Amino acid sequence: MPNGKPGDSPITDTVIHGRHPFPPDLEDLVIKLHNFDPQIFNLLEWEPFNWEEGKYLNEAKELLKGLMENYGDPDSYKRLIAQYRQKIRNA
Repeated sequence: MPNGKPGDSPITDTVIHGRHPFPPDLEDLVIKLHNFDPQIFNLLEWEPFNWEEGKYLNEAKELLKGLMENYGDPDSYKRLIAQYRQKIRNA
């Protein structure tokens, strides 16, 4: 179970430990979304680990922008995440 140490999560590596597991444009979106609502990343489950590996980066940017645009709307979060997952399944 993660305990907050570096390497546990690419999200906490970015926003807490000052590491850079993502390309700069994605990192910027992660930080901005984290400032809106850090708990939203719990909905993304393991997806950030794919981004850390360089997978689905364009889809990730689109998702994070959509989540920020729909801040505070849990139904939109679920819809956007489902759409993201469908896109990567079809990739």
